[in-house]
Amino acid sequence: MWHRLKHIVHDLRAYPYLSPDLKLRRQVLNFLHQRPLLSLAEWYATHGKTHNLSFAVTEFAYEHLGKYAGIEFGRTLPGDRLEDDLCWTQICWFDWYLSLCDDFHHHFGIDLSGELSNIPTTTIGALLTFLEDHRQPINQPSNG
Repeated sequence: MWHRLKHIVHDLRAYPYLSPDLKLRRQVLNFLHQRPLLSLAEWYATHGKTHNLSFAVTEFAYEHLGKYAGIEFGRTLPGDRLEDDLCWTQICWFDWYLSLCDDFHHHFGIDLSGELSNIPTTTIGALLTFLEDHRQPINQPSNG
C-alpha cells in the first residue's frame, strides 16, 4: 500500500512538468485570436495548396494538431514557428509527438515512431511537409 501511495505522490509532483503551461497557452490563444479562423477548406485553399500539401494531410493537421496544443489550427500559418511563436512544447502535453505518431498511424496506416528524432520543430509548414513526405511510402526500385 505504501508503494502505491508513494507512486501517487510522485505522479502528483511530476504533473506540473508534464502538463501544458495554461497561462502561456492563454497568451498564445490571445495572439492567435487576432487572426481570422479559417475553415478546413479555406486553410487548404489558402495555405495547403501553396505548400504542396495534400488535402488529407491538411485535414489531419487541422483535426489533430490543434488538440495537442489546445488551439484552433485554423488560425495558424505555415510560417508560424512552433517554439518562438506558438511555444509548442510548453502549451502541449509532454507526449504530443507520441500522440502525433499514434494518430498518424491510425489515420494513414504509417508508423512514424522510428522518425521521432526527425519530426521538425521549426514551423507549422515544416511539420506539415514532414507529414506529407511520410504519408506516401518512398518507392523502392525493384531488383528485377
